[in-house]
Amino acid sequence: MENSLKNSIKLEGEMITVELTNPVEVDGLEKIKAELLTFIRNKFQNNAIQLQHKVNIEKAAERPYTPKEKFEAMMKENPLLGKLKDTFGLDPDY
Repeated sequence: MENSLKNSIKLEGEMITVELTNPVEVDGLEKIKAELLTFIRNKFQNNAIQLQHKVNIEKAAERPYTPKEKFEAMMKENPLLGKLKDTFGLDPDY
């Protein structure tokens, strides 16, 4: 569920839409949906707020999963990580 919080969340009127990338995230959201919805409604003092999800499988391909994919994604944002890896002989697979 942690990764789901990094996904797109849209608010249109009183409908909150969470964009998920796979069915596992759907199961995770469904498990906490009632508690989360109660919290949000209490926080904003609005019992009309609704929560729905949308699965976008295309975004799943963009998400890195293995340590190597994660490291490569981080290097795209900060190329100096490659130099750091080479300088210290680091292996992103460990």
